[in-house]
Amino acid sequence: MADSTRPSPAKLKPPSERRRNVDRSTTTRRQILEATIRCLWKKGYGAVTNIRVAEAAGVSRGAMMYHFPTRQAMLVATVEYAYEKLSEHRRAELAKVEPGLPRVRALINLAWDTSRMPEGLALNEIRVGSRSDPEIADAVTPMMRRIADDYARFIGRHVRAAGLTPDKELVGLMSTTAMAVRALAIDRFTFPSPEMVGNVLDCLHAQMEDIIKRQLASSAASDA
Repeated sequence: MADSTRPSPAKLKPPSERRRNVDRSTTTRRQILEATIRCLWKKGYGAVTNIRVAEAAGVSRGAMMYHFPTRQAMLVATVEYAYEKLSEHRRAELAKVEPGLPRVRALINLAWDTSRMPEGLALNEIRVGSRSDPEIADAVTPMMRRIADDYARFIGRHVRAAGLTPDKELVGLMSTTAMAVRALAIDRFTFPSPEMVGNVLDCLHAQMEDIIKRQLASSAASDA
């Protein structure tokens, strides 16, 4: 007697079709996340809704509901997706720089570059916008903390590879850099001053060089 609980061969989709369905789903999800980033970048946090993003992504509302039934779910996924893209960019750019101190010195300009990318500005919009949106703030805060921890580990790896120590002063400088470039990236829309940007970056670089000089001198003295 046939097992009535087992699906008939006609109802089983071949692996190739299942794979195509998975690929289509992945593509649709990526389209939505890319559209969310564009909307945050061009229109700001307050203008981003699931309906507007679906239109920008060119997907149906049903597809949007399937992947992201709420604005909260969409923004949390966007935070993760945007950070992954920024991380990939950082790795690719630093790979072009000589290892050691040159890479440490490149971290400041790299932070400025990523803050102006659509993904960087999208994250900024979510950070600022969630201040007046407690539900979104509660949802994205754990992810933002993981991002901060991951970025700190990223900085620490390159600092140690250059023979330096990621002490409070150096970590504090990189935290200051991250906050400064986020503010500059927003401020340039209302006060586009290349001179101000240059002054801030020069100040950060000067502080970096002072820390490097003192750490290397201390290391040389302890080895003597």
